[in-house]
This record gives sequence, C-alpha cells and structure tokens, in this order.
Amino acid sequence: MKFGFRMPSLKRRIAARTSWKRIVRHSLGLKMPRGYGFLTNPKKALYNKVYRKTTFGIEDIFKGNKKVSAPSNNVPKSDIDQIKVEAKCPYCHTPLNKMPGAKTKCPSCGNYMYVRTRPSDKQRVVVTKQQADEIEEQWSIVSGTHDQYLEQKREYQDEKDRLKGKFGQEPSDHDVKWGLLNKELIEHAQNGDWGLYRNARLSMGDILRQEMKLQDALETYLEICYIDLNGPSNTGGIRDVALLKEYPSFDPTNNAIVAPGIIDYIQGVNKKLGLSAEAIKKTYLDHNQKVYTSLRLPVSPENSWSKMEEYFK
Repeated sequence: MKFGFRMPSLKRRIAARTSWKRIVRHSLGLKMPRGYGFLTNPKKALYNKVYRKTTFGIEDIFKGNKKVSAPSNNVPKSDIDQIKVEAKCPYCHTPLNKMPGAKTKCPSCGNYMYVRTRPSDKQRVVVTKQQADEIEEQWSIVSGTHDQYLEQKREYQDEKDRLKGKFGQEPSDHDVKWGLLNKELIEHAQNGDWGLYRNARLSMGDILRQEMKLQDALETYLEICYIDLNGPSNTGGIRDVALLKEYPSFDPTNNAIVAPGIIDYIQGVNKKLGLSAEAIKKTYLDHNQKVYTSLRLPVSPENSWSKMEEYFK
C-alpha cells in the first residue's frame, strides 16, 4: 500500500478518460453509481477506499482537501523532521547533480537512496531505507491506517524469519517479497480474483527483471499477456453459480486486452536477450500451455497468439 503524495501523470489521466471500456460503459448506461463499486469488485473497492485515505494528489492541494491539511500533531516528532531538503546522498553526504525522482543508487557509495514526502511539512527529502520506512509509518498514523501498516510489517518479518530458518541465512528483500507474493497467488486463486492474481505475477516479473533473470522475466511477462487476453476479473470469492455466469472469472469476449506497458517490458528484456520473433512465439506457446492447463483458461495459447504477433514482427 502506498503512503503520501501521488505523482501526477497527464498520460495516465488521458488514458483513463479515453479508454474504450469507459466509453462503452457510459454510452450503454452500464456505469455503476458512485459508491457501489463493492457490488462488482469488493476487493478493489476496499483497496481504493484505503488508497484514497493514505495518499493525496496535486488536486487535493489546490482544493484545500482536509486530508492534505491533516493536523501535524498526529505525526510523532522524529529526526526525519531535521533532514534538509537538498540533493545529497543520505549515506555519504556527497552532493548530487539534481534531486532524484525515485529510488536510485548513489554514484559515490553505491547505496540505494529513497525519495519520500514528509507528512509533517509535505516536503520531499532524500533518505535511507530505514528513514523511508519511518516516513511510511508516519503516513499510516496520519491516515488512520497504522494497524494495517503494522500487519503488513508483521507479515514481512514473519516471512523473513521463516526463510532464514529454512535456509540458515538472511534472506534478501526480493526473497521475502517473492515468498509473500506466492502466498498472495494462492489466496487470489482460491477467491477467484484473477485480476489480482495477474498483478501479483506482474510484481514477480519485475523482481526477476531487476535481478537480471531475463529469460524467467520474459516468460512471466508473456504469461501476463496471455492471462490478459483471457479477460481476467475479480469475483471476490463468489461461489454462486448464477452470479458467476453473469460475472465470470474470465471473459475474453469483453475483457481481453493487450497492455502496452507489458509489451514494452517484453521488448526491453528482449533487447538484452536478442531472441527472434519465432523464438518469442515458441516461448509464449510452451510456457503458457502449462498456464492454460493449470488455470483452465478459456482461450488456448495458440488461439491467442494472433493478437500478440503484430508486436514482434
């Protein structure tokens, strides 16, 4: 769960307001009234509700939203408030050419630097990993989601301890996240939340890409494309047969998409792998045949490839 400032994106705003799904829903009068999202996708509705409480956007600042001007008395005083707003490594204190926009390595000492918005004054500062975690906890206190934050932190620590006990050494951050994502996959599959399942697999693909396990990352991203072409949805654990007929777990006729962002990831990974279009097709078919069988998807890899091949000519 994100805490703090939501970085604005004109591109994403335009895409959201001009998507064909939005146009169809509005033109056919199928849009649900505000506040009724829990009927069609209860988990997403709950997530969005918490997300809006734990973050604020540029529009909140100009509208004078109360959420942005929450009393700073709720924020515990700490050394975070003493950090200067400057482009400098928080580890070795080497000046940087400019303020980083996100997590990046210090060119001098090699440590990862993080950029976070302080809840006390809404200033973005360059901090260490430990300080970034402290700021996230401060945001959870301000937004009233501290219990959820502590629960996520506890789950992370439990998984870290489990892996350390199993392998006899300190696990990496990626190892812990991978273990938690595996648990999420099981939960989402049991609840029929295939959109969330797909998102967990995307997070796994990102980890593989960051670790330079490029072939595995490629297969995972191709799997995500295949799941998307089967039109996944989140049914929130519904077992009622009549409801599932009306709102199926997979609806390739109405919900199938090819996500441009995933295609970009695939093409970026393949720049380093140097695979031919035929090799990518073989990887797509071979890997997703197992997915087709295990998830019992409605569209086979062979029948879905026609919508993918134009991107790899």
